[in-house]
Parts: sequence; structure tokens; C-alpha cells
Amino acid sequence: MKKKVDHKKLKIHDPELCKVCIKGSCCRWGVETDLLEVAQILQKELDIPKPWFEFLGRDKSFTSGFKFSTLLKNRRCIFQDDNMRCRVYEVRPRFCSEFPLEDGKRASYYDELCQHPIARKRQKKQKAKKHG
Repeated sequence: MKKKVDHKKLKIHDPELCKVCIKGSCCRWGVETDLLEVAQILQKELDIPKPWFEFLGRDKSFTSGFKFSTLLKNRRCIFQDDNMRCRVYEVRPRFCSEFPLEDGKRASYYDELCQHPIARKRQKKQKAKKHG
């Protein structure tokens, strides 16, 4: 069973930004996923042609020991619908549900992916701090 991450408690990310996101940028490149998650997703009846995943190889850091990646369609994760929402949200991979965390820390690419005006303002402030 997946453990839910409370992003507000961690003060890393405001999940309210995701609720108003219209671009689905965080899903643009797809995601690495475990064989066990792949099996759950494959049980869903979706009206998108298979294959949905690419086998990347053995990886001991994944629970099953096998690492996959979601495929891209039109330069987006295959599971994004026309409204940029996730078709497999209820069984989405752990990396998706934990975003913007990666191994318990804020993902280095988060600010680049999030296109929300609030995130853009935060990016400008961070750049100003670094250069000023």
C-alpha cells in the first residue's frame, strides 16, 4: 500500500497549484515505474493503444527489482488525456503521487516544470537571491 505524502506539512509544494494547472507540465516526460505498478495500471481498461511502458532493466532500488518507463505520445506521458489530466490517477506510479519529491527531497527540476504564475514568481525570486 502506498504511503500518502503530506506536501503541505513538508512545505515543499502547494498542491493547490496542481488543482489549477492547465498544462500538466510535470507529466510531460513520463515517469519511471516499478513492475508492480505496471501490473496495476495494465488492469485498467483504457482506450489508448498499447504498449504503454518500456522495460528499462533490472534495478535494485525498485521494489520488484524491475524498472519500466511510461511511453510518450505526442511528446507527453501516454496517460495524459486531452485535458492534461491523468487517466490512471487512482493507480498512478509512486513517483507521480510523490511529485515534487524525489527520494524524499524536492525534485531539482520542479520549478522548471511547473508553469503556474506563482511558481514562476518563486523562480524569479530564487534567481535574484543567487545573483544578487
